[in-house]
Amino acid sequence: MKKISSLLLLLFLPASIFAWELEKEKNGITVHTRSVEGSELKEFRGKAKLKANLSTVIALMEDNPNYVTWLKDCKKAEAVKVLNTKEKYIYILNGVPWPLDDRDFVIHSVFNQDKTTGAVTYTMRPVASIVPEKKGIVRGSIKGYWRFVQVGDEVEVTYQVHSEPGGSIPTSIANIVVVDIPYETLKKMKERVTEEKYINSPKHPDLILPAAK
Repeated sequence: MKKISSLLLLLFLPASIFAWELEKEKNGITVHTRSVEGSELKEFRGKAKLKANLSTVIALMEDNPNYVTWLKDCKKAEAVKVLNTKEKYIYILNGVPWPLDDRDFVIHSVFNQDKTTGAVTYTMRPVASIVPEKKGIVRGSIKGYWRFVQVGDEVEVTYQVHSEPGGSIPTSIANIVVVDIPYETLKKMKERVTEEKYINSPKHPDLILPAAK
């Protein structure tokens, strides 16, 4: 009976409860969050424009070890298993302030490009069995995507994620962090795509660039 009552309550909840809300707009970066059914932690969506071409941005995304230079709180990142040029498993270790334990995540990352729009999407899904859990580190989960669209001489980026960090983190603190993560990540991403090593990197083998006009 309680389960039925809960379901009926959800049906009559205002749609605005799960609507996106603007949390931050600064330096050309916008961050929205929304509630997620069954979770105390909000989902975030960050958007920005990068002064780069699509090939440069994809080169940055494929350089997993250097995520530590721009992905907020990242202490380590590596592709632990590469299935093909589009699909791999990535291990990410995030630092967390003392006295909390660091968090790690293992994600299944899949590259896909829309043949009509040219938009590139990296989908991220959590996996459990690829990397064993480690003592003193709490295993969390990440689900979301990166999306990149070339518009003129810029790339529009969308970074959308819902994470369950595992363990015990006060919800009030966690929901502040979900604003900082996309903002700081996109801010540093803007800087990294100007580096020569990414500008001059070979094109991703599966990337189709728009025809020159």
